[in-house]
Amino acid sequence: MTPSSFKDGAYLLVTALACAGASWLAFAFFGEAVFYGLFGLSWLALSLDNVRLRRQLRRLQDGRKP
Repeated sequence: MTPSSFKDGAYLLVTALACAGASWLAFAFFGEAVFYGLFGLSWLALSLDNVRLRRQLRRLQDGRKP
């Protein structure tokens, strides 16, 4: 069962409109403080990914499967 390209385009358009609306609301209510929140979330995500990759590297160096 393959989705049609029309359906894909419609889903993409709905997703884009939802993201645009969410960003407009965030900036309308919180102003420039949104940048601090996005920076914090990005920093947290990168830190967690770094921890995960360090653990995986340690496992690979020990000869175990990830």
